[in-house]
Amino acid sequence: MSNLIKDIASCERPYEKAILYGIDSLTDAELLAVILRTGTNKESSIDLANKILNGHNVHKGLNGLFFMNRNDLLDIKGIGDTKATQLLAVTELSKRINESKLRKDLCFNNPDAIAAYYMEKCKYLTKERVYLMLFSNSHMLIKEMILSEGTVSSSSISPREILIEALRYEAVNFILVHNHPSGLPEPSNSDIAATIKIKEAAKIMDLNLSDHIIVGNDCYISLAERGII
Repeated sequence: MSNLIKDIASCERPYEKAILYGIDSLTDAELLAVILRTGTNKESSIDLANKILNGHNVHKGLNGLFFMNRNDLLDIKGIGDTKATQLLAVTELSKRINESKLRKDLCFNNPDAIAAYYMEKCKYLTKERVYLMLFSNSHMLIKEMILSEGTVSSSSISPREILIEALRYEAVNFILVHNHPSGLPEPSNSDIAATIKIKEAAKIMDLNLSDHIIVGNDCYISLAERGII
């Protein structure tokens, strides 16, 4: 029996099915098939989509797409540069939509809101990443940037680099945020020591470290709320 799209009843083909019954009638594989458009000589776009949904060795289904990079996708037979780029674009778009919804109502004086925003940004990271948020005297956001990215268990935070960026953008206050890929946000001794060192260095330059927030899986710790800074 042939598995090619052309041999499937027209009302069951992803494009036609979406038009007849609505886009929400499609399965996950059919949605991916619409994006992929074509399969290979031996398998339909739906077959290829199912291979992608099972492509990650741990995370299956649509969630697995967020954990797959270009090389992972290219390892799947039938996926070339064009299809890999299309899939990466879809997952990136999904991330940005979620982030934009959170950012719209983001209150920079509220650790809960900041943590929720960065938990979404860091949700699929496998390495520690440090973010720097720079603020004016009235605590209006001036600049947000990635400060560093490290290994699965550590990243470097340089007081010198932070102060350089703060002075460059004429900031007065700043907040540090970083993720723990383990999912557990409890600060390590090195996290605490680095934070205190940065706080003291900032004081000398009349700058203020307002908070250092560590995010995990749907949980976070604010070092300011803990009374550490």
